[in-house]
Amino acid sequence: MLKGIMLIVMAAACWGLGGVAGQYLFQYHQVDAVWLVMVRQIVAGALFLAYTIAVLRQNIFTILRQHFLSLLCFSFVGILGAQLGFYYTISLCNAATATVLQYSAPIWVMVYMSYKHRAWPDGRELVGICGALVGVFLIATHGSLTSLALSPAAIVIGLLSAISYAFYSIQPVELLKHYPATVIIGWGQLLSGLALIAVRNPFTPAGSWNMQAYGAMSYLIIGATIASYALYLAGLKIVGSTKASLVSCAEPLASIIAVVLLLDTRLVLPDYIGMSCIIFTVLLLSLPKK
Repeated sequence: MLKGIMLIVMAAACWGLGGVAGQYLFQYHQVDAVWLVMVRQIVAGALFLAYTIAVLRQNIFTILRQHFLSLLCFSFVGILGAQLGFYYTISLCNAATATVLQYSAPIWVMVYMSYKHRAWPDGRELVGICGALVGVFLIATHGSLTSLALSPAAIVIGLLSAISYAFYSIQPVELLKHYPATVIIGWGQLLSGLALIAVRNPFTPAGSWNMQAYGAMSYLIIGATIASYALYLAGLKIVGSTKASLVSCAEPLASIIAVVLLLDTRLVLPDYIGMSCIIFTVLLLSLPKK
């Protein structure tokens, strides 16, 4: 059990540090968010599909013939919306804030499920909604009723990325009954990345590049995508989905600690309180109902 928990913590830390690597590239190397997401998605998607062929010995093309429209929907609304929204939000504020805003995704899942089943949220879920609203309010305004601490674009795009992430969590349920997760994620990333070639040339990166920048970009592809996914699945097999979702709350904590210590990002008390409200909400909603 301890091994499983440690694997999930390591996976969550890898995910959280991925946002920090993105902020480093935006802050110190003026890298373009669209280019970063495009290259990351294309390379990571190709690696996932190569793994599926070489290791899992699975056919990666069947899904294109049988569920192409569903896969496209997952690729563009789910993966592209979540990833491009997340990294663009980082470019507008910081990795910790963007991570916590996207971490409100379970609230949107809960709202959707309540609407689908035509049932009001129960007491715990209502507390969760209130906690998330308070958290977003404090992050966005620092408690002021007359001014914003973040740009309106950062708030809107950050919350839209959370909605896309909620869609990412719900939509592929049927696909997962028929195909390995690596096939779905691999094609989703590859197709969404290739679509961005229409607006950016992948061979002409913006910004200034040195060994540190290449290292951060390599980590985004390998550490924050491939390694984190592998660690999470390995831990999931040991601890189960409920404990995995609880332990994965280490992701925003890792991001908060890293941006403060490594990138000299200044967060104030309302930021910490607001982030704590959202993390508490996710923990509360992750607990199984009795």
